[in-house]
Amino acid sequence: MANLAASAADLPPTVAAALAGASAELAAAERSTIESGGIPWESVAWGDPGARPVLLVHGVTSNADTYWRIGPAIAAAGRRVLAVDLPGHGRTGHWQGRHRFVETAADLAGFIAASGFRVTDLTVVGHSWGAMVTAHLPLAGLRPRRLVLLDPPVLSMTELNALIADPSEQPYATLESSIAAIGAANPAWSPGDVRAKALGLTQFQVPAVLSVLLDNGPWDGGLAALTHPAASGIDAWVIRGVPEAGCFVPDAAVPAFRAAVGADHVITIAGAPHSPQRTHPEATTLAILLALGIAHRTASG
Repeated sequence: MANLAASAADLPPTVAAALAGASAELAAAERSTIESGGIPWESVAWGDPGARPVLLVHGVTSNADTYWRIGPAIAAAGRRVLAVDLPGHGRTGHWQGRHRFVETAADLAGFIAASGFRVTDLTVVGHSWGAMVTAHLPLAGLRPRRLVLLDPPVLSMTELNALIADPSEQPYATLESSIAAIGAANPAWSPGDVRAKALGLTQFQVPAVLSVLLDNGPWDGGLAALTHPAASGIDAWVIRGVPEAGCFVPDAAVPAFRAAVGADHVITIAGAPHSPQRTHPEATTLAILLALGIAHRTASG
């Protein structure tokens, strides 16, 4: 199967229009705070509250605004979309030292329950660390209808230690200095993606990030969780970039993912790095719509 590529022309017109107007939609989005487990979870939402729900979960040092384009686009396809700030990140903060993937998944399950989602209809999309947490939801006792892992990292401890020193993952005291640094390092990014990343770097709690990255052992992309009996029967998908562009799912790991979730449920986005929602929003949106059953794969995709 060829790697997935897409432009706005490959998306439903309403979805393409939402991508194009995402800045305005983020400004008009619903922001709310929901208390669960002693944590005031901050979130942003789009779409009809009565529609089938999709929860978006961000990666380490990031926040819900990483989905500033993807959220409105999925909502335009007829879903209720909510993006949440995880503990120690974004506007939620309130790090409680629970760094294990299954612990964060249990905390997230509490938030999901407090949000009143219909779990049997719920799709959870997680990126990077968020993908690892998402994969562990069944082990935490919550079985969504569908799990979608966006570039779930397969990383050794050496690679995880290297992330600590990555200039793009360092904290910044002000949004202005963060925007300047991220914009200079990523000249091809849109202003919205620069701002979302930069904002996240002013909000995360350093002990949370160090614990998540260094105290979970090597990351397996969530494979052990996906193949655990607790996850049996759940519709699971993996969306990845390509190693030459910087994705965190090496080609050698792909057969194991295909065995775990099904060959047709592993989608590779042509030319995409670790965060395709920033660089390939059309293809990322199309891949998620494929997982949701809203779009259908073409012969070329």
